Amino acid sequence: MGFALSIRVLLRHRWLMVVGVLIAAVAATFSVYRVDGSGLKARSLQYSSATTQLLVDSPTSVLGDLSQSFEPLSARATVYANFMASPAVLALIGQQVGLSGGQLYATGPVSASQPRVVQEPTALKRNTEITGETDPYRLSFESQPNLPTINVYAQAPSTALAVGLANGAVVGLKQYVTALEEADKTPPRARVTIRRLGPANGAVVDGGISKELAVLVFVGVCLLWCILLLAASRFREVWRGSAMLQDWDEHAGSDAGHRGELVDGPSEVSMNGHGDSDAHPLGTPSREEDDGPVIPVRSLL
Repeated sequence: MGFALSIRVLLRHRWLMVVGVLIAAVAATFSVYRVDGSGLKARSLQYSSATTQLLVDSPTSVLGDLSQSFEPLSARATVYANFMASPAVLALIGQQVGLSGGQLYATGPVSASQPRVVQEPTALKRNTEITGETDPYRLSFESQPNLPTINVYAQAPSTALAVGLANGAVVGLKQYVTALEEADKTPPRARVTIRRLGPANGAVVDGGISKELAVLVFVGVCLLWCILLLAASRFREVWRGSAMLQDWDEHAGSDAGHRGELVDGPSEVSMNGHGDSDAHPLGTPSREEDDGPVIPVRSLL
């Protein structure tokens, strides 16, 4: 019964319903498009991810030399993984895909041996992370304990850019380390070798989010508009009802007061309609002016 009444109320305001549908359509459109000059441009809601792995090695690879230990290279890999998120390395990575370092947002690994206050982000650091989460180009570097490897995770609007970022991270680190070694004239046997363990693999994470988001926004705005119309209609009815009840109470009070004056009044009215309040304190006419009989009002009632 309540549902049928709600439908009748909405149909009674069909023009307002048309306005609500138009508002919902505009909201759904701008949820997946943005204004670009004189037209609309699709928002980049779809994104792809790619991953690759690199090895921090020595000129004579530690993988095939039992006389070498992994520990020094594992510690160096952890340092490199954090350093790859620096602006200097990000600028080299961006050059591989035609982007500037400022367009990239990168995070390094957190060591389990660090204190909890270092592992948990502070308010300022978390604000920076949240700001970075809105960037379409993201890089994340992770190092494994006791292993001289670095895992690279890249995110971009397209699969090609995501793969390019992941591979570019390896190239950028290699270029930076090589430039330092050449500037310091490090002997060849003491240099670090960066090896990529296979090309990056990437794929689309979610390609249909735009349509789903538009439908959800349209339905949500329509439902909210219907609720507002029903609430406004109900408020209007209650307001009118309270106003009518207040007017009825005022009229009932005035009628009761008038009737009380007629019943309880002290004056007496003569049958021929003449009265003189000056002839008697109670308003009863004198015998000299009116010879007719005087009948009190109470006897008539």
